[in-house]
Amino acid sequence: MTVPSDVYLSIEHIKANYESLSRQHKVIARFLMENPSAVLSMGIDEFAEAAGVSRATVFRFCKELGFSGYSDLQRCFSALRPRVKPPVRSQHLEWVTKAMYDAVYYTLHHFDPEAFSRAVNLMAKAKRLYWYGAGESGMMGEIANHRCWHLGIDSYVFRETLDVTNFSILRDQACVFIFLSVSGNGPYLVQPLEMVKREKLTCIAITSSHFSPLTEVAAVTLRAASPRSRLGASVIPVKAGFEAIVNALLYETARERGIPLELGTEMF
Repeated sequence: MTVPSDVYLSIEHIKANYESLSRQHKVIARFLMENPSAVLSMGIDEFAEAAGVSRATVFRFCKELGFSGYSDLQRCFSALRPRVKPPVRSQHLEWVTKAMYDAVYYTLHHFDPEAFSRAVNLMAKAKRLYWYGAGESGMMGEIANHRCWHLGIDSYVFRETLDVTNFSILRDQACVFIFLSVSGNGPYLVQPLEMVKREKLTCIAITSSHFSPLTEVAAVTLRAASPRSRLGASVIPVKAGFEAIVNALLYETARERGIPLELGTEMF
């Protein structure tokens, strides 16, 4: 079996074979799909420990999917791209610079053109867009809603779970609901997702997760890479990939609606 040496196609190859994998191999597949850069920065022992399996299991996983070994898996996930170096020596600035670059880079390599086209079609025809997320994802919803205001697109952003579940106008089938969530899971999503299913509403998911309650409910799922730092139980994601998808959706929706948006080249 020949495996394409491209990150996106390799991910698709793993997803296509996911259901036929053993339980432990599914653990590796999920870890790899959600942490595609890990295979580039880790040796096989470190990767196995991070995924929670043995070295031998990783090797068998590679062979089962048609890779000659772990180094071949690394090769298929590597891609020529410029190294991004900040102008000053700072471990944290270098990490942030690389994380923001990788967020957009891996988002593009996970990009599903058909799903994107379906999402744009739904948003272009919607009478109103509703954005919902918690924490920083909620802030991204605020940004999206503000940009809709600039574009003249009817839009609303929900800030609390109760706002979503108590908002009776959501029963309008002509609306489109857009969830933003890194994990696609959490108590703040339980009631809104139940409402979406119950009322048969149209939901677009923008998430980093391949498998989650959100992806199960969404009519369309768009995946955004989100490198993250941690402090104890707190997770701090870099959301550049999310912003790239939100902007692309809004700009394409504007074009479909005949809104004369001018794309500029100014930087500073």
